[in-house]
Amino acid sequence: MKLVALTAALSIGCVGSGELQTQISGQLVGETEKPLGPGLVLLERGPVHDGAYERCGVVDPDGRFSIDLPVGGVWGIHLFHDDYSYLPAEFEIAEKQQLVLTSPMVVWGDWMDRTGVPTWPDQPANPQLIRMPWDDLPSDNPTLRDLTMTWKSSDILEITVVAEDPDHDLSRMILACNQATGDGYAFNPPGPPVDGLYPDGTYTLTVFRDELDRPGESKWFFIVSDDLCNNSPVLEAPLPPLP
Repeated sequence: MKLVALTAALSIGCVGSGELQTQISGQLVGETEKPLGPGLVLLERGPVHDGAYERCGVVDPDGRFSIDLPVGGVWGIHLFHDDYSYLPAEFEIAEKQQLVLTSPMVVWGDWMDRTGVPTWPDQPANPQLIRMPWDDLPSDNPTLRDLTMTWKSSDILEITVVAEDPDHDLSRMILACNQATGDGYAFNPPGPPVDGLYPDGTYTLTVFRDELDRPGESKWFFIVSDDLCNNSPVLEAPLPPLP
């Protein structure tokens, strides 16, 4: 999202800090504050756009999500829902805290310079509701197609998917979420980025089977976003049975 160059400062509410698990949670809403769900959340360990994708979660039908984190520190969070532009932000969490993500104050920076129009909506009076920005031009959204999930052995899964964008401005955010484990991943691109933009084409991901995986039952989720925060619909697929 380098062209958008947005920054976000989060107001964080701390609840249940005596709990043993480090955790982030929140609730997404739309223009009328109606809960948005289901959706997808991916998290980077480190600054937003510069960290390593590591955790993920599925937003439930009421727009709520709750994700356990392995450590405290700085994390970048990426929130997705069909028909909306995706929302990135950054937060810092202490060890063994449970934090509620609250309304981000977003400065659009270069977006305002490029368009002259702020697309970020006013936030609800209730700060614990996160209003997603409406996507009013779906024709420029990237797409995912031709997903394959193949067991190369009983322990190694290879995933491929074709990512395409009508404006040819993909970011590195061709992402996967293993719901059973809560692990998030970025796919490997078919070639290097040029001027920060990634090529259309077949993206690949190879992962080891986890003891929590249930071949034939567990669900995976996939999303692609371009450099202007447009995203594809969330793609869902079951983990294939072992050969």
